[in-house]
Amino acid sequence: MPAVTSAFSALLSTQYQTFLVNVGKEYPRLWPTWFKSMDMDTNPYISDKISGAPAEPVKPEGQQFVPVLPTMGSSFQVTATPYGFLFSVTWEMWRDDKYGVMGEMWTSMARNNRTRQEVQAFSMINNGFGTNTGYDNATLFNTAHVDLDNSTQANRPSPDVTLSQLGIQAGQINFDGLNDENSLPISVSATRLLIQQSNRYLARELLGSSGKTGTADNDTNALLADGLQWGVSRFLTRTQDWVLMAPIEEVDLEFMWRDRPRSRTFDDPFIEASDHTVYQRFATRVGDWRGVYGSSVGF
Repeated sequence: MPAVTSAFSALLSTQYQTFLVNVGKEYPRLWPTWFKSMDMDTNPYISDKISGAPAEPVKPEGQQFVPVLPTMGSSFQVTATPYGFLFSVTWEMWRDDKYGVMGEMWTSMARNNRTRQEVQAFSMINNGFGTNTGYDNATLFNTAHVDLDNSTQANRPSPDVTLSQLGIQAGQINFDGLNDENSLPISVSATRLLIQQSNRYLARELLGSSGKTGTADNDTNALLADGLQWGVSRFLTRTQDWVLMAPIEEVDLEFMWRDRPRSRTFDDPFIEASDHTVYQRFATRVGDWRGVYGSSVGF
């Protein structure tokens, strides 16, 4: 149903000096700085994991080589979800609106389009403690990820801990001990810390002070040498969640475009109205868990 003059008669009057529409500046886009982006060539998008060679065995003189084969994992599928809405306005409403409110609807729709991206992108973290699963069918943050050689590894403390120097140190040590699917060591280190806004000042104390936080001695802050860059997202839904992340290219969390945002305008000659749509279609993919380490107290 289009916007008509009878529903917005106040906008036809000259008694008002102004109308406030979308008070406040738009929240800056964050997800491209935390997650990889790619285009989906097909929908749904199916991927699988396969191991490389295991640890090299001894080959005694005169004996045959030990044959090796890769190990196949389970397939993993994501499907793009469409998002969008329509705003319709009659010519009379558009023409007689004295405050430009009808025209502001396009700006508002585009703004909400970008906010939807943020909500869905950070849902990979929000749901990573309970529902989002990857190749191993375990939650993104888990204390028992099962590798293809049936060994287990963790990227979550047990029990969960609040953000602290000791918590971050434990996470960094966890990164240093990570292995691949055949229990062979890999090199991956956290360079980023993602937090909710309620922990902004704590993060500043932990990563910005030259001395050890919360003590009166002269011990050096051991975290400084790691050079962690920290950032805040209000789209994290739990105040005590915090996540250590490797560089963006080493983290298998992807925002996948099937159809990038587009807007269209159509005329409806039968009722003399104009229809305006905003549309996008994308998926988020939680793949391999290596590259992230997170804690969620109270989940």
